[in-house]
Amino acid sequence: MRTIVNGIRSIVFNLSFYLFTIIFCTFFVLPTVLAKTDGPVRKGIGYYCKGSLFLARVLMGIRYEFRNADQLPKTGGIILAAAHQSYMDPFLAYQLRQDVTALAKKELFQIPMIGPLLKKIGVVRVDRQAGRSSKGMEDVAKRVKEEGKVLIVYPQATRVPIGESRKLKPGAFFLQKFGDMDVYPVATSTGVFWTKGFWHRPGTAVYAIGEPITNRPEKEAFMKHLQREVVDKSDDLVREAGYAALLDRR
Repeated sequence: MRTIVNGIRSIVFNLSFYLFTIIFCTFFVLPTVLAKTDGPVRKGIGYYCKGSLFLARVLMGIRYEFRNADQLPKTGGIILAAAHQSYMDPFLAYQLRQDVTALAKKELFQIPMIGPLLKKIGVVRVDRQAGRSSKGMEDVAKRVKEEGKVLIVYPQATRVPIGESRKLKPGAFFLQKFGDMDVYPVATSTGVFWTKGFWHRPGTAVYAIGEPITNRPEKEAFMKHLQREVVDKSDDLVREAGYAALLDRR
């Protein structure tokens, strides 16, 4: 019976979320691209994130919990190196600080309506071709630090369902090296509830901020630390939520 109820809720939630995304972004967010500053755009995105989380809570029973969020500085350039399991991840990051920016593949900037929006909020264009992703990181790091923003980086490079694994990308390492910025690892269990697929589950997703990496370790040590703090601790949160069986798919 619970499976049937969750299936119905998932259908209602998905339809509502995508309809809300189309209508709100088209009529309330995209027009703000014409503003002189990025303030109106960021405000619109903030309302969109809150609206999406509201739909998830009301229609699907998905709640969220921040852990150690109070240790994040309120101002100044920092890097969030976060696990990426769900559409929910950037919505939660935006609740922490609304000056968040990110890296995005260059193809997204070619989409007529999306491209101008990404440029307006300072999203950084990257080339995902092998051997080229680290190029230009020095300029990116300096810009983020000068502007005092939060740059969110997903070392897994894409949404990774629970139970699957990806080799971590070194972008966060190069950014902290060139920009001399602290890196805050983020573990999460969002993918347990707001899944990458169509069927979701009610429950409380955790978004946990780890201790900052401040000692500028060498690349190998840095990547091992990210593996522990981002991937392994996300697995711990999945187990804590009672879904350890999902990890057995690896």
